Amino acid sequence: MPSRSGDRIPRYAARDGKGVLGMPHAASVEELDRLADAFDRNSIAENTKRSYSSDWESWLDFCLLHRINPLPAEIADVRRYLTQLGGVGGRKGTKLKPKTAQRHLSAIAAVHRAKNHEFDTQHPILKRTMKGIIRTYGVRQEGARALRAGDIAAICAAFRTDLRSLRNKAIILLGFAGGFRRSEIVALDVSDLAFKDDTLRVTLRRSKTDQEGEGRTIVIMPRETLETCPVAAVRTWLKEADIEHEGDNPVFRPVSRTGAESTRLSDKTVDRIVKCAARAAHLKDSYSAHSLRAGHVTEALANGADRAAIKRQTGHRSDAMLDRYAREADLRANNSSAALGL
Repeated sequence: MPSRSGDRIPRYAARDGKGVLGMPHAASVEELDRLADAFDRNSIAENTKRSYSSDWESWLDFCLLHRINPLPAEIADVRRYLTQLGGVGGRKGTKLKPKTAQRHLSAIAAVHRAKNHEFDTQHPILKRTMKGIIRTYGVRQEGARALRAGDIAAICAAFRTDLRSLRNKAIILLGFAGGFRRSEIVALDVSDLAFKDDTLRVTLRRSKTDQEGEGRTIVIMPRETLETCPVAAVRTWLKEADIEHEGDNPVFRPVSRTGAESTRLSDKTVDRIVKCAARAAHLKDSYSAHSLRAGHVTEALANGADRAAIKRQTGHRSDAMLDRYAREADLRANNSSAALGL
């Protein structure tokens, strides 16, 4: 009697004139390998790829300096590298935060996997070293300082009326109103925006916490004051840049002497735009693009917004994440020093 496994093979391999039974569009092994390689490349977000590439270059520099083999790596050498990052300093001369050092470790592991080498990030020696770095330097993260509503108004008042200023104003007001990450802002296409009545509906097709691309729609409400209305700012930018009907092309683009270009802004440019706008408005503190998102959460909580509503807008998954951005509102509103009777 033929075995069960042996009995399956001829049935599976049988053909009905259209291809393998049950697979009329079966690809060749070579085509499947190419497609699988493409899936592998797409399994990691672009920002993570860039970070890993930079981290790997840092590891190579360390290996060159100490004349050690980077691939495959010895656990003892990686331990020394983590110690360099967390206890002495990275390529810029400053000690790296534990989370960043852990990312460097992940980058080393990723390259090893890509080159078919084994590498255990959970090796007891490496775990002990990382634990020591965390206990020594802590894991507290200094988040971006929140831009509050008054700060946003001051920034808008400092803008001029040229095309680049109109773009920057739209970026800042939309980022603040939507609680968007800078990567989400630059990823927007014109077709992702829909003006309905007096609101703006923004479709985010992919984000940091939605790598599978399920997408979600955010509604941006208008403001009574035209100067700080995100809906009006975005509409004005699209009209003046003459890109209202550009479809699947970027919303936010570089601006040259001849007008809006066709390429997409980088997320680093958004960061520079926020920093420059804050300086132009004479704001004393240091801000970044993430200050827009942090400001949305902080301002909304300070004004009594429901946490569930904030999470729907920003895409945060937990209240714990909101708490990281709500430091200014919570420190003042829930401060026991005000109830000491002095």
